[in-house]
Amino acid sequence: METDSRNVPPLPQGLEQAQQNDGDRVNPTVAPMTASPVPPFPAKPKKKFTQTLGFKVAFIVILSFVLLLPTLMIDSLSSEREGTSAQARNEISQKWGRPQHITGPVIAIPYKAKLKGDTAVSEHMLYVLPKTLNVNADVKSKTLYRSIYESVVYNTGIDFEGTFKIKGLLPAQVDTATLEMDKAHIEVGITDLRGIAQKLVMDLNGNVVEINDGGKDANIQVEKINLANEATTEASDDTMLQEEKAVDYADMYQAMGGAVAKAGVNVAQMSSLDSIPFKMHLDLKGSESLNFTPIGETTIVKVKGDCPTPSFGGNFLPDSRNVDDRGFSASWKVISINRAYPQAFIDDMSTDLDKSQLQVGLMVPVDSYHKTERAIKYAFMVIVLTFIGVLFVEIKMHRNINVFQYLLVGLALVLFYSLLLSISEHMSFGYAYFIASAMTIVMITLYLMGVLKHKKMALAVGGMLTLIYAYIFVLLSLETYALLAGSIGLFIVLALIMYYSLKLRTEEIE
Repeated sequence: METDSRNVPPLPQGLEQAQQNDGDRVNPTVAPMTASPVPPFPAKPKKKFTQTLGFKVAFIVILSFVLLLPTLMIDSLSSEREGTSAQARNEISQKWGRPQHITGPVIAIPYKAKLKGDTAVSEHMLYVLPKTLNVNADVKSKTLYRSIYESVVYNTGIDFEGTFKIKGLLPAQVDTATLEMDKAHIEVGITDLRGIAQKLVMDLNGNVVEINDGGKDANIQVEKINLANEATTEASDDTMLQEEKAVDYADMYQAMGGAVAKAGVNVAQMSSLDSIPFKMHLDLKGSESLNFTPIGETTIVKVKGDCPTPSFGGNFLPDSRNVDDRGFSASWKVISINRAYPQAFIDDMSTDLDKSQLQVGLMVPVDSYHKTERAIKYAFMVIVLTFIGVLFVEIKMHRNINVFQYLLVGLALVLFYSLLLSISEHMSFGYAYFIASAMTIVMITLYLMGVLKHKKMALAVGGMLTLIYAYIFVLLSLETYALLAGSIGLFIVLALIMYYSLKLRTEEIE
């Protein structure tokens, strides 16, 4: 059968020659293989500069520092509110009774002599401290409010019991003949005499001594007063005027000395006795703290109260203490060698007496302003970690997040501290922290759901924020180990970020 040569395409020269050489082995109907042109890869769309990783990282760093400005403003606001709270507490103290510092009882004996450094005979005062002093105090506390601010005040009944010994205690420079024993008096240093609730009566060697007079004695009692708050209670826009007022107050109280309750007593018949027993009961009002000076050669102080969160300060800590939900009890024992002053001295020893005091503090147990200021110190870390988490989500999902949207997320993180400050003024810090962090996390999570259009990734960022805020709360709750826990935590976070960054493909971050 003949073939139609018109239907057979011409063979290439190489195949035609091969066909001639090989004869019938080549099928003339098979089309030759020709190389088809390879289509080029489609060009990768070029990202805008504002969408590149380098720009996003630089923007996040700059934005993190910029957001520190509003956090510093909130920190300043917290300090201002704390000052307002302190002023409110001071106003309550002024009307109820200031923190009470008790020094006494002390026997003060006047005499005239020419001492070393004097050019003429002058009047002096000899102070004789108790040989033994036992103090028992029962403190009943309560909280008073001025607007949203609170202050702890108390009523206390204090029993004093002990003995005096004048014989053998007189300093060498004091001539016994110059002592005016009949003009002596009993003094009890009390910071705020307005806090005395009942008539003060002492049983001294079987004699009743009514301590009805108030006065000042800078030799045994230091005036305890907040000069800054006192000077600024009157409103004034002139800073220099306020500073001048503060100086005036300081000079005035330095000249007047500390407050004392006193009564005249004749100790002429007692000066030769080996022991002069005394008893005294004092009903006193005060605020925030109760302080005692251990003026006895042997001083034993026992204090109990209903405050479940006392603090113990001063120069001596309790030898024993017990604190529970029902209240506290504590006891101290101080002997004369533990202090820097003798049992009898002349003129001013007020500074040394003040430095030896022991203290029971009844301050507000939770200082929300202090904790808020501590929380603000971690603001930069929270902002940076959140931005890094959002950036990783953006890279992983190939979803561009606008720089303005980063700004809104950052402002939400800053707003957390304002919420924390304002809410903590009305409830405990723990509840305030939970509410403020929950509001912030929910808002950012819902916003990212709308931006990313991906529920799972938005929830992942919300979970990360939950861990961050929980971690910060743990740091705020720690005292001794806060720095250690913070350093270890940051190390772990950085390690996780480095590990996760290794999983990102090169093309994802270009």
